Amino acid sequence: MEAASDEPIQRVSLVDYAAERLRRDLLTGEIEPGERIRVTALEKRFGVSHIPIREALRRLEAEGFVRTMPQRGTVAAAVDLEDLHGLYDLRRVLEGQVVHRAVERATPEQLQTLRAALAALEEAAAAVEAPLFWQRHREFHWALLEPGASAWIKRVLGQVWLAAERYVRLFVTETFETAMVEHRALVAAAEAGDADLTQRLLLEHLDRTERTVREGFGAHAAAAGGAAS
Repeated sequence: MEAASDEPIQRVSLVDYAAERLRRDLLTGEIEPGERIRVTALEKRFGVSHIPIREALRRLEAEGFVRTMPQRGTVAAAVDLEDLHGLYDLRRVLEGQVVHRAVERATPEQLQTLRAALAALEEAAAAVEAPLFWQRHREFHWALLEPGASAWIKRVLGQVWLAAERYVRLFVTETFETAMVEHRALVAAAEAGDADLTQRLLLEHLDRTERTVREGFGAHAAAAGGAAS
């Protein structure tokens, strides 16, 4: 009986493991956009059977990271500027409203959590540890928005942030410090209780990030075209 009760736990943990490994490879470009994902190769690489890998792929398809294509099987989702704009347009609409409300409602304890999140992000940026930085980055943005958000908003933003993060990690080469200047300004505005300023700074931050990704996308496409010729 004990062995039977342990089986679902082990299976879930293997799915989580496979999903996290695959998500990381898709975020960093280890698996390139449009690349075919072969389950047999992942079995050898991850040291798990095809069952948790297929379940992980279904999870990542729901998140928008992979697609099932006729005649090709499962492939890494493509990237394009229309999709990029759609992501950032949604972020501006949703986060702009939420951050304004968050600053108006934030308690001293929530502002302290925001300051702590900024400090943790500063440490990750100084260490130049990309995986840790992006984890702390998501935590920071949630700390900024949480006072004005709901569980549904967090659920939607979690997926949108990961999709947007993929574009940034694939096509942006600037240092973490550029982003840190804007994050510090956001905290200062929130601490001052200036909801209008915080909203404006966040929208400017999102606008700049989208422009930077577009520039990196164009440079990447030009380099790929040059290499092909």
